[in-house]
Amino acid sequence: MTAAPPMAWNDPLILLAGSVLLGLGVFSGVYFGVGVLRTWFARQEVAYDRVLRRQLMMDVVPRHAVYLTLTGIGVAFLVAFLLTNNGFVALVAGGLAVFVPTLVIRHLESKRRDQLDDQLADCLVTLSASVRAGLNLVQAMRLVVQNHRGPVRQEFEAMLREYELGSDLNAAMRNASNRIGSPLYRLTFTAIEMHRQRGGDAGESLDRIAESVREIKKLEGKLDALTAQGRSQANMMAVMPPVFLLILYAIDPDGVALLFTETAGRLILIIAASMIIVAYLWIRQIMSVQL
Repeated sequence: MTAAPPMAWNDPLILLAGSVLLGLGVFSGVYFGVGVLRTWFARQEVAYDRVLRRQLMMDVVPRHAVYLTLTGIGVAFLVAFLLTNNGFVALVAGGLAVFVPTLVIRHLESKRRDQLDDQLADCLVTLSASVRAGLNLVQAMRLVVQNHRGPVRQEFEAMLREYELGSDLNAAMRNASNRIGSPLYRLTFTAIEMHRQRGGDAGESLDRIAESVREIKKLEGKLDALTAQGRSQANMMAVMPPVFLLILYAIDPDGVALLFTETAGRLILIIAASMIIVAYLWIRQIMSVQL
């Protein structure tokens, strides 16, 4: 008996099977990709609403900010592709652009929270002096709005506006602490709420809270000084590999180009970048001490 001839690549059955597999792959990618995109879109919209509108109090529509973010990702991809004519580099640029808005949002949120923490002790001194002068707590908060600047004024002004619209002052303080996200403000507003329920000398209570805030800030400063070297080492470790890559490109551009054009080179870049990111996040997590 003679063996059956091998099937050719242009055989109708192979073409049909390939078309079916390709169609299933495209359908699966679109189906699951749309779900991932919707989840990312919703998360970004919530993050923009929390930071830009509620914390920074900017007149920005979160959905429009997300559309602007998607446009920026597309522009980064196109610019990288036009400059390098390399699809891999363009994909890397687009992937990095995805994380830029999250990093910017976290930076703005952290910077504003640090400013609020630095202003809290002086704010409590103003509240204590106002209460000792015979004003009630709401009137003392109005003095904080009048005499202070920066984010603490915005937060107390928003809290008083919420109170004037009919909300309970304790509820307004709880909303403010949740909006700020700082343990110091949560501790402060909780202590003020407990004092309003149980009574006592308001000026003395506020002085004690202010002293506690100062001690916590001193301890945080000592911890920052002790962990500064580790954080700087993590930053140096994350920055130096791209710098070395640029130096090698200036010395041997053809050899470095192989990392972006060959499959093995791209795999090496992905593995190296993944290890650097994991190590950086690991060191930052170790150096991050929460009180």
